Amino acid sequence: MSPKPEYIYIAFDVFPSQKGAATHINHCLKALQNTFKAGLLICLGTDDMPGFQYDDERKLHVYRWKEKVANFLDRTEKFQVSVLEFLQSSFCEGVKLIHFRDIWGGIPVLKSKLKCKTVFEVNALMHIELSNRYPNISETVLDKIKYFEHHCITHCDAIITPSAVTKKFIIKNFTGDTDKISVIPNGVQFYDIATSVIKVHSPSPYILYFGALQNWQGLKILLKAFKELDDLNIRLRICSSVPEKRTLMFHELAKDIGVSHNIDWLYELDKYELAHQIKNAILSVAPLTTCNRNILQGCCPLKILESMSYGIPVVASDIPVVRELIQNNTTGFLIPPDRPELLGRKIRTLLESPALLKKVGMNGKKAIEKKYLWEYQEDKMKEVYKTLLPS
Repeated sequence: MSPKPEYIYIAFDVFPSQKGAATHINHCLKALQNTFKAGLLICLGTDDMPGFQYDDERKLHVYRWKEKVANFLDRTEKFQVSVLEFLQSSFCEGVKLIHFRDIWGGIPVLKSKLKCKTVFEVNALMHIELSNRYPNISETVLDKIKYFEHHCITHCDAIITPSAVTKKFIIKNFTGDTDKISVIPNGVQFYDIATSVIKVHSPSPYILYFGALQNWQGLKILLKAFKELDDLNIRLRICSSVPEKRTLMFHELAKDIGVSHNIDWLYELDKYELAHQIKNAILSVAPLTTCNRNILQGCCPLKILESMSYGIPVVASDIPVVRELIQNNTTGFLIPPDRPELLGRKIRTLLESPALLKKVGMNGKKAIEKKYLWEYQEDKMKEVYKTLLPS
């Protein structure tokens, strides 16, 4: 008979998946597994995933919520109802700690009145995130979401966040209790080259962009910048973490700009295939924009850390969250954000300096090995959990 959970991790995200969120969830679960005997993951799932399962190796029960609801906010409300019902069942009576990744999991946890410790993992503030995703969302809805964020932040026992920028925002806007907030950056894990690699019919060297394609990621900036390099024998390889059908607007934009003939598209690569694409790039680009999502709330871009981990130099926007990770001209290269012409010229200059690219790439790799391996971040998470539990 499988043991009852001692911890619960709740995420309004699909797990497993190729998204960066799933990588973070996986390593949080590892930290929890090394602290408790058994656990429960409550997350989203796709049609082809089991709704309930038990992972004997992890000692982990998994409940995937898979109801189809078109409206995002309606979907979050139904998820909350389902989570609360689950938490109030006898199955969760022995839980000692609940770690929730968003307010959609946090609200039912705090309603449940379970006598356990709570950890709120603040990767994003929904009142900022949703205003970027849905420009027409009403201020009334955003104020309500901000109220829920305040409730979760002030009533949880501890907060984990990946960026000092995010911590500063939380302190300024929600709580002055700095002792309950721990900054634990994202980390990296090294992957061997895949045994079966997707073939791209282009022998030319390439610049790499990988990850999701939200507006704040700045892919539009990169496409415009690439027009500056049209005379060079260089390609742009885009490894999208989302399906091809969700990238079509960028295909059209690339045609309009006049760069589509120099772009290779790959979709939803596994970690081994992606590692191969990173390792063979000349450089990687993270052209984050100066929107509230990046400047006020903060983030910790995995694409920057993962590129650096393989010794691939990164050209990234010069904004506070990036300056936490990159020392300009030493472990990477910083350029003014939202300036495609400057980005294009910077890339052109760097392509003329292969020795500098190699040196900075190796410096970045050393920085990652010193501070940003996932095992280091898991140890920090375990310390947070142990601090909350009775000795």
